[in-house]
Amino acid sequence: MTDQNSPSAAYIHGTATSERSRLDDLNALTNRSFIDYLNLSAATMVADLGCGPGTLEAEIGARYPGVRLTGIERSESYCATARERTARLAGVEIRHGDATTTGLPDDMFDVTFCRYLLEHVASAADVVREMVRITRPGGRIVAQENDLLYVVYYPEIAGHAEVMDRFCELQSQMGGDPFIGRKLFSLFDRQDVESVDLDISAENYTARCPTAFRAWLSNSMRILQGARPALIERRLLGERTIDAVLATMQARIERPEGVALFHWDRVTARKKGGTSASSPLER
Repeated sequence: MTDQNSPSAAYIHGTATSERSRLDDLNALTNRSFIDYLNLSAATMVADLGCGPGTLEAEIGARYPGVRLTGIERSESYCATARERTARLAGVEIRHGDATTTGLPDDMFDVTFCRYLLEHVASAADVVREMVRITRPGGRIVAQENDLLYVVYYPEIAGHAEVMDRFCELQSQMGGDPFIGRKLFSLFDRQDVESVDLDISAENYTARCPTAFRAWLSNSMRILQGARPALIERRLLGERTIDAVLATMQARIERPEGVALFHWDRVTARKKGGTSASSPLER
């Protein structure tokens, strides 16, 4: 994550102090799956670009105490929170810095990753270039991002498709990319990378599991609530339209119904120059 006041990016969601509880709730739903995907059992040196408030760092540090994890975060307030959350983990270091110019040495990390970052930056290619630079030959470069083409509720929420379309337009206007997930292969398909593997991680919630259903839908609703002022101010949506959608989402949270469907797009690339494809860091 980067600072919402950065000249290179303007966030719709994720950086305001009020967003931290939402991010913590989202992390509670998604961290375990992503840590499994990272598979750090054979890694020693790991970097996270855009580590946010450090929830993921705390879990990785606890699960892999032998890993040396460096988190880079541009928001000073998030750096402070991340340092507090990882203070007892000797293997975790949080640095204030930019994901495009980390200041870290070349060829240093076994695994370099980012998550929920590339959709917000002015140049995702610059971040990927930096990730590859600081990864050792044969090391892995990993990302997980969204693609807002696929946000589905059934029964359908009247007006939700229009709201999401305008939300995506707003994010594009602010310098982000709501469709970055579909572009991951192209971003990571570079001359200094020898393999690029794609994957998806489903987030499917049903009314039969109401706790998780409510948590997921609450996260989505709070994102739209945060974007509401900008959507109205820029005349992308009228108050009546977005408020009707938010009201329906709130009603469905209070009384879960049907399903909520989504998936994250994932990529794992390997930097050229490793000893072999049978490296112990192979996923």
